[in-house]
Amino acid sequence: MERDETGRNGTKWSIVIVFPAASSSSSVQHPPSSLQPTKLFHSLSPTSLSKSSDFVLIQWSDIDSPSRLDWLGIYSPPSSHHDNFIGYKFLSSTPTWKSGSGPISFPLVNLRFNYSFRIFCWNESDVDPNHLDQNHNPIPDTAHLLATSDDELSFESGRVLDQIHLAYMDEDDEMRVMFVTPDGVGEKEGLLW
Repeated sequence: MERDETGRNGTKWSIVIVFPAASSSSSVQHPPSSLQPTKLFHSLSPTSLSKSSDFVLIQWSDIDSPSRLDWLGIYSPPSSHHDNFIGYKFLSSTPTWKSGSGPISFPLVNLRFNYSFRIFCWNESDVDPNHLDQNHNPIPDTAHLLATSDDELSFESGRVLDQIHLAYMDEDDEMRVMFVTPDGVGEKEGLLW
């Protein structure tokens, strides 16, 4: 489903998010916020990855007056509050960001929760020079939400170990590891016990 809508200041937005795996669908649960973003539409195709380290490709376009500090927030679970992003990428990390469009690609880890993505506008005047990450980049501000993903990204079920439990044994140097997995996965993955 594709729709175009006009955002704040008459800005027209469209975002396309593409994932390299089989397709499924679900809907996003938007986090609580005092500001509701203009509803921006994009598509996820597909919405499921098969394993950790699979790359996601996110493409955006039609951003008027892009800032070098505009950023994409990564959220898991999708209902997380805006300030609780688990990762972020500056849109300016792509060579075409000044045109108001471009792609970002990065790997994701199966956290056993779905992912959602949000785009925020951030201006130089909003930067706190004392609030930096480990790479000395300013930590993004979530005051100006521009877009939220309508769909969630998930991982295919039954392809990873699940319900992992650790237990001490009688000897100091022994530990028991128990987990649930589909039949035969342990043998195929080379697990030894």
